[in-house]
Amino acid sequence: MKNALLFFFLVSACSLFAENPAAFKPARRNKSVVTPQAPADTSHSLLSEIDSIQAVTNPMLDKPKRIYNTFGGTHLINGQSVETINKKTMAFIIAHRFGRVNGGWREFFGLDQASIRFGFEYGILDNLTVGFGRSTFNKTFDGYVKYRFLTQKEKGMPLSMCFYSNMAINSSKFINQSQHNYFSSRLSFVFQLMIARKFNDWFSLQLMPTVVHKNLVATEQDKNTLFVLGAGFKVKLSKRMAFLGEYYLRIKDNKLSGNQDAFAIGLDVVTGGHVFQFQVTNAQAMYDTGFMRETTGRFWKGDIHFGFNISRTWGVGKQAKLERKEKHAKKKMAKADAATPHSAP
Repeated sequence: MKNALLFFFLVSACSLFAENPAAFKPARRNKSVVTPQAPADTSHSLLSEIDSIQAVTNPMLDKPKRIYNTFGGTHLINGQSVETINKKTMAFIIAHRFGRVNGGWREFFGLDQASIRFGFEYGILDNLTVGFGRSTFNKTFDGYVKYRFLTQKEKGMPLSMCFYSNMAINSSKFINQSQHNYFSSRLSFVFQLMIARKFNDWFSLQLMPTVVHKNLVATEQDKNTLFVLGAGFKVKLSKRMAFLGEYYLRIKDNKLSGNQDAFAIGLDVVTGGHVFQFQVTNAQAMYDTGFMRETTGRFWKGDIHFGFNISRTWGVGKQAKLERKEKHAKKKMAKADAATPHSAP
């Protein structure tokens, strides 16, 4: 609960400042001196009139522009963001989580208990992405579909919305080998609606109402279907760096299970086609069912995991291949030109 209160207080303050930054500035006194007004610029008024005529004759000029880069990549930290990759684009994602820092020197402060996930994403359409991955945590395979059906625009549409569905398969051995175990018991599912808004160039917010279902749970007191409310934000620090945070609140979960709400903060570094992310979290699992329902660490008690995500995107269509060839040819010509000696005039 402490994590939830701190997280939502921080998000509320950032969103309030992003919506109305002038409210935080001190009021200025009115000056009695009236400054003389410059004469009207007839050329400016004429250009404005021409622009208004063109806008009436060409309605495409009034078409609202879409808002892009709500987040730096397709992932927040542990969970997904509202972003999708472009059509005929492939992404390779490496996620790494070390063990708990408070494990002490015998565990080398978590380095001996690392887990990793390899994942691939492909853009079928600009707003439709499919993905697949494999995690060492519970030896889990997972696949997902993400469809962005609303995109924020400068005028008219204030939000971006995305539907996300994930299925995970736990391929580790069953704990109880004496009973008859079914393949369906290995399956778990996630259905999520992402609602995001980019308030300005430096602040973005996302809400994620989620339904998580596991076919097999540990005890009779545990629910097969659980509702989770997630929230995440991004604060842009510079042109290529951003601070992120996310929190997943479990609603009416079994209090005796020992599970905790997943909480994470991280730093994004964007360099061309790469996105590097460094984070601190209490969750070691890197697939949705794992970090939403199987997180046991207490963040403020030192049960934290350091980790990083690395993603790389590249085009796979004919146009992308032509662009790569042209880029390679330009580099080759530049090297040849630099190697050619030039006589002084």
